[in-house]
Amino acid sequence: MAAKAKNPPFAAFMLSRGALKVARSEAEYFTLKSGRRSPVFFNSGSLIDGEALDVLANAYAARIAELLKTKQLEDFEFIFGPAYKGIPLGALTAAALSRNHKLNKKFLYDRKEAKTHGDVKADALIVGANQFVQGGKILMIDDVITTGAAKFEAYEKLGLLGSFKLVGILVAVDRQEASGDADTMGPGAAEEIVSRLHCPLYSIATMGDLFSALSPTLPQPAASAWKAYFSKYGTAAAKKWAGK
Repeated sequence: MAAKAKNPPFAAFMLSRGALKVARSEAEYFTLKSGRRSPVFFNSGSLIDGEALDVLANAYAARIAELLKTKQLEDFEFIFGPAYKGIPLGALTAAALSRNHKLNKKFLYDRKEAKTHGDVKADALIVGANQFVQGGKILMIDDVITTGAAKFEAYEKLGLLGSFKLVGILVAVDRQEASGDADTMGPGAAEEIVSRLHCPLYSIATMGDLFSALSPTLPQPAASAWKAYFSKYGTAAAKKWAGK
């Protein structure tokens, strides 16, 4: 039997597939939900072919298996993928955990609008709710975290399940960015999640990891813009690699 191919380096693969975008000039900067204009952007929605999705799912599953093995992550029964991007990511991760690591986890996801037909009692707003056990432990899966606002909204929706414990949130990329908008700065998203939701934030890669892997191959203006942005809007950890 042929040996299973290893996953390609995460940063380079995401860049090559367009999930990670680096602006070549200020005219190409990306406007974030916060109103900030960033020279770098991560969007898992750009990964639409089977190979790319498989690489991403395997990366999520490998990270979870590693965190469980090293006891950095409390074991859990359910994966929750918040709408919209978290839904396919959660489903793919659950499948990859079973396939690659023999870890069988149940998958939940939410609806943006309440279901009004069929088995409404089972999954009116949270699909899979009829299989949820009170007090169940949940790991939330999403693609990126910037300020954490979307994660707080998802947490509120999980309250529809009743009693639960969120053991952590896992994203592909932690932008290592302070909360706030173009003119204000708050604490980092990870710090807010620990403070408000009482659970840790995990990532496959941080923005610092991506910069370290890619900066030697970037045009100097793009690398400088990347560092300048995180010198201004980054968390304390980001400011260290950004050189402030």
